[in-house]
Amino acid sequence: MKNRSSSRFATLLVTFATCASLIAPAFAGSEHGATRSLIGGVQLSQSGVVVNLAEGIAPLPETDATSYLVADLTTGEVLASKNAHLKLPPASTLKTLMALTLLPKLNPNSFYRARPTDQNVIGNKVGIISGRRYSIKALWNATLLLSGNDAAIALADAAGGVRRTVALMNQKARQLRAMDTVAKTPHGLDTPGQVSSAYDLALIARAAMKRSDFRTYVATPEYVFPNSGKKNKPLKIDNLNKLLTNYSGTIGVKTGYTTQAKNTYIGAATRDGHTIIITMLHLIHGRDLLATQLLNWGFRADGNVRPVGILVNPLK
Repeated sequence: MKNRSSSRFATLLVTFATCASLIAPAFAGSEHGATRSLIGGVQLSQSGVVVNLAEGIAPLPETDATSYLVADLTTGEVLASKNAHLKLPPASTLKTLMALTLLPKLNPNSFYRARPTDQNVIGNKVGIISGRRYSIKALWNATLLLSGNDAAIALADAAGGVRRTVALMNQKARQLRAMDTVAKTPHGLDTPGQVSSAYDLALIARAAMKRSDFRTYVATPEYVFPNSGKKNKPLKIDNLNKLLTNYSGTIGVKTGYTTQAKNTYIGAATRDGHTIIITMLHLIHGRDLLATQLLNWGFRADGNVRPVGILVNPLK
């Protein structure tokens, strides 16, 4: 009897181990997926508008934007969102990730000699000409104010090439726990598989705004770029972020637009000791109006509504 019981017990152990080995990979995979989608809090995994309204706080503005997020930049508390983790094309807001990645690696006072690949990129350009030398500082101003794609490629080449830069950008995204983000280019032009989310853009911008050099660039209203175009003349460029002059307290951050992405935006403003950051993706028109409405709502709601999530801290 004792031997028979031991045999049956051994058989049960083998059976349990076999089942566990089959279940474990599927469970681990589902757990990993859940962990990724739940970064920042359970409520942020929900679709549609997510907010914990309080008495005296008006509802969020109606908008056709597919995704947005409103948060306190200092505390990281997410005050409201719409499809926070939905993966969408980021357009030139991706340059924020590129800047966060490359600013520590490039001396702003050094110079770079432009290549044909810099000059020939499509979209917004500041007029880089192959063979000419440009300061890294000038290239950052062109990238972050005018959203010059030629300047962005030049910076990537100065840092070791586009492929290396993109790899470093994705590495930085993982370190920030921006798990919805996949970079394929330094500039954000429409590319299959290149995506981010309203939540991730807030994570990226929050980290970037901790750098004084980045804050200086994105708050600069205008800049004179030297040696532009075939005529080799200085070019005055204006910051495409119109809220810098149209919305009191604006301190950044980055605009974006492509055919597939539509209007994308990261904005930040400071008033009465509060700093609000907003992000939006895939808005056909009315970017500045929606940005103003979301910022106004954020300032009213900050400290008066229960947060729906948190902007997580980077991995060490």
